[in-house]
Amino acid sequence: MGMGNGAPIDSDAIDESVEQVRRQLGDGVVDVRFRYGKGQPFTRRDGADVRAARVTVTPGIHERGGYFDIQWWENGDYKYHYREAGLEFRFGREAANEATPKPVRHFHPPRDLDAHRRSRIGIERPPELVTIAVLKTWWTAVENGDETLVNAQDGLP
Repeated sequence: MGMGNGAPIDSDAIDESVEQVRRQLGDGVVDVRFRYGKGQPFTRRDGADVRAARVTVTPGIHERGGYFDIQWWENGDYKYHYREAGLEFRFGREAANEATPKPVRHFHPPRDLDAHRRSRIGIERPPELVTIAVLKTWWTAVENGDETLVNAQDGLP
């Protein structure tokens, strides 16, 4: 069935994740936009329930900046998809993977987004802690200019 496994989007969890990114990165958050329907553009917040958030950040791992697309579902599934020019990776939790050999908490590494590797993020909730863990592993890669360090740490968060 895929991300969310049929569960509704969790707008509150998306908002909590965005606020945690703001707390962690401060001025490193360049812009925040929201998507209200599948396939719609990201726009400013209008108070309605959101489907996804796009948080533009600086610096990037190899570029001046990049962005995270963040989604949460009410069943606890989530997706943090990072992109900058020439680089992307994703962290996710997908309950539908329980019936497959793919890990429920997984990581799609740079240069191989079809791969489902075990995520080093050891928790599933609350959204604030998952966000801290994603940012911690991303920031290690930023500080070292090395995307191979994403998902390389133990004990996240």
